[in-house]
Amino acid sequence: MVISKKNSLLFIRSVLSPLTLVYLGLILWRDFFYRIDVFPKRKLSCVVISIGNISSGGTGKTPMVISLAKSFKKAGKSVAVLSRGYGRKSSGSLLVTDGYSKSPDWRLCGDEPALMAMALKGVPIIVDKNRFRGGSLLIKHFNPDIILLDDGFQHFSISRNIDIVLINSGDFQHDHRLLPLGRLREPWSCAKRADLIFLTKTNLKKPSDYITRKIKQLNVPFFSSTISAISVLSSINEETRSIKNLSGRRVLALSAIGDPGGFHSLIKKTGATIAESLIYQDHHTYTKNDWKIIKETKEEVGADLILTTEKDLLKLEAFSGDVPIHAIRISLNIEDQGFQTIRNFIDKIEIIN
Repeated sequence: MVISKKNSLLFIRSVLSPLTLVYLGLILWRDFFYRIDVFPKRKLSCVVISIGNISSGGTGKTPMVISLAKSFKKAGKSVAVLSRGYGRKSSGSLLVTDGYSKSPDWRLCGDEPALMAMALKGVPIIVDKNRFRGGSLLIKHFNPDIILLDDGFQHFSISRNIDIVLINSGDFQHDHRLLPLGRLREPWSCAKRADLIFLTKTNLKKPSDYITRKIKQLNVPFFSSTISAISVLSSINEETRSIKNLSGRRVLALSAIGDPGGFHSLIKKTGATIAESLIYQDHHTYTKNDWKIIKETKEEVGADLILTTEKDLLKLEAFSGDVPIHAIRISLNIEDQGFQTIRNFIDKIEIIN
């Protein structure tokens, strides 16, 4: 018996729908208990800016944290980053870097905090599931003006002064169903809690009428941001090369990130041709067998090189002795008015304090 694709999707939805209802119930009860102060919110003694999303990955939180940290430092503010350290093989509070020391193995702190530590000089980073404890340690040892709370929109136990939500301009309407049917971590209406919204990667994919309409309905100030490929590197600690070196090359696109489609669009903008792509789950830890498949695929499709992300290069360097891997270094750019709006929020906070 042949099962049509339509019938298959209906079957999957009928199985997952009860799980979605359970998930929604848990979210609503959690929100209610925080609103009536059954679950307490604790406040840190500095400006806290949360960078988060309402969907499961792929919006560009890590590049946004890096971009804001650099912008604040340039403006004369002392900055620190507080992250959960998703997937790390350690517990408790862990100092990833004091801003100058080399970060520990990415397995101990998580791949994204390790990447931030390499990109940000003079910015201390702590990972801790208990965000208040981690933030208190940052204040005790570094006394920052601003703490950037990485992936903090759903983390209600710590108060924040500014809530920034990122939405991928390449999202489709079917993505905006609640987990596990779609990619939403909480109902779309919860984005109204945000102080600012940034529509990300607008140069890679023009936002659909659906996305634009939904954002306008939230009645929250929103701005655009873009992602640019700025250089190529073949080792995390190696000097970068011009992005022009990719033009005309046939590449095997390799990624384990939340938005592989955005990565592929970025590659095409460099003038490279994607001969084949290998996509793994976000935060995937590569194995020897993975590396065997990657090398064999490169040979089969006749790719000139393997091209990946910085986050993946960090985890692949242990395997790349026999076949070099190259990564694209990216930069997230927000419109001037967007950053000035954030500065205006901070100035108001400082006047009140």
